[in-house]
Amino acid sequence: MSVNMRPVNSKRPMNPVRRVMFRRLTSIALLAATAFSAGACASADPVIEPLAHPYKVVLLPVEGADAALAPRAGDGTDPEAGEVPFAMSADALRMAIRDGILNARVFSEIVVADSGSLAVDEFTDSVAAAAPIARRERADLILRVTVSTARLRDLGPNGSKYWSSLVWFMVPAPIWYIGDRTYETSLVVNAQLYDPSDPIKPTASVVASSGEQELDMWDRGVDYQISFTPPPWLEGDLVQVSQELTERAVFQLMQQLVGELRTREIPSRFDVALGWDAGALTIEVQSRRRLRSLEVRSGDTVLRAWAERQTGTLIDESVSRPELRVYKARVEIPVGTTGLIRVIASDEGGGREVRSLRTDDQ
Repeated sequence: MSVNMRPVNSKRPMNPVRRVMFRRLTSIALLAATAFSAGACASADPVIEPLAHPYKVVLLPVEGADAALAPRAGDGTDPEAGEVPFAMSADALRMAIRDGILNARVFSEIVVADSGSLAVDEFTDSVAAAAPIARRERADLILRVTVSTARLRDLGPNGSKYWSSLVWFMVPAPIWYIGDRTYETSLVVNAQLYDPSDPIKPTASVVASSGEQELDMWDRGVDYQISFTPPPWLEGDLVQVSQELTERAVFQLMQQLVGELRTREIPSRFDVALGWDAGALTIEVQSRRRLRSLEVRSGDTVLRAWAERQTGTLIDESVSRPELRVYKARVEIPVGTTGLIRVIASDEGGGREVRSLRTDDQ
């Protein structure tokens, strides 16, 4: 029996049809890998940045979600052109925003206030009702988040429609990876921070919103008409489009909201500087008013406290001036104390400042 042998480095010519199919399949694999990588990046969780503000905050229940998602007049019989339903209930939207703030570690501690604990009536809004809770929990600020808009709309084919149609015509294969339809995602929230002693005027405010999104045919859901209609002119599956846009809108909103809360400067009433010196915490407070109290805390444990009559002993006369008092203190931290050390200073005008320092920063 004879066996035909070819040299190892010899090559049999590839059939032209097979060569074309091989090239197309290779292109499809590369494009699919690129699309998968881009999708994975888009859906990744926001990166958790280091702690931004050393304040303890009372977080109120998210407001406005029911009104933002409620059908508008005429929605049932004459909806706005291109309207896409929001694929999330009011409760789910409230939880997504609340959990996003909690997981972002923007503040040193957050106390979640439930609606049942707030005595709200026609004369008392949620911020005023939360002031007693903030004082009881020794919180520094109250955070109120309101959803003002939650709408999705299909704006139709975008500028990529020509390229998408060309690829659809030239490559008879499912390579519908081009974002050829644009959607408006208008998910807008307003976040306000209040001082518990002044529940009328916010100390700081931020506005965050989602923007436009582009979906390809895979994102929208493949339509049977794809065999004779270019992808840009196919709306796809409305349920799938709704879910995809809702997820993207919430993700983009939370990225912006967390970023704004993290970087927004919260006005200070006086200066408080902390440092470490041979295992002891050093404190320097510069204030135009007299200090009413000064506390050093580790969790719920008070390490050192000065009442109004005692704070005068902390004034450094060598650097103080009539218009500016400088208070200095040194606190020995017990061995074994770990975590966050909070310093809370209050002045006679009701001003309150909080600073934090980690024990592992020594």
